Amino acid sequence: MRRRRYLLVLPVVLSTALASCSSPPEPELQAAQAQADAFVESEAASANFLGAGSFLALQHDAVPLPDEGITLDYESDARIEGINVACFGGGEASFGASVRTGSSWTGLDVMTLACDGEPRTAPLNEPLERVNALRLNGQIKDGAGAVIAAAITGTAG
Repeated sequence: MRRRRYLLVLPVVLSTALASCSSPPEPELQAAQAQADAFVESEAASANFLGAGSFLALQHDAVPLPDEGITLDYESDARIEGINVACFGGGEASFGASVRTGSSWTGLDVMTLACDGEPRTAPLNEPLERVNALRLNGQIKDGAGAVIAAAITGTAG
């Protein structure tokens, strides 16, 4: 009888050990996108709103390529005064932006943000002048995936 008891205990121990090694649950990406859409809609009510976008961010080994993400083009030069960013879905993400003046792209400082739905302001040392395009990108640093949304404020020329 003793031998049978060990045979029953072994599968229970193995299944418990394997369950503890499983990956974190997948985020509810539809809910995260709905929250990102609500964030963008509320930001669009600002008098100095210049555009917004949201994108699915996944965990990658490499830094996002410069042409990945969302690009906002401006018909005339714009003055970017602020970038408000929020991440939805759990985990932690990095967020980056690049601006184009004339035909040259310049990257802004990358920031880390918790994907908790709380808006944060991207660090700009001063307003960005004569911008004709802005590219938003990012990736998940911790977690399975999330939706990052950003809204741009300033004035169009």
